Amino acid sequence: MAEGKANFYPRFAPTMEWDTAAGHAICSALGIAVTVQDTGEPLRYNKADLLNPWFLVKQEKNTAC
Repeated sequence: MAEGKANFYPRFAPTMEWDTAAGHAICSALGIAVTVQDTGEPLRYNKADLLNPWFLVKQEKNTAC
């Protein structure tokens, strides 16, 4: 995603908050959205249950690093 080689990445397998936090930070800095698949809300951290829900990563604009 950060290299601009993909526009969309669905994640439908278990991940924990620590698996995604750094990548999410990079995506956020590049204007790439990381949202919960069911609600469209931003993926949140520091929850009581550290297991992430299924999520989608979508490039909002044409950016690459």
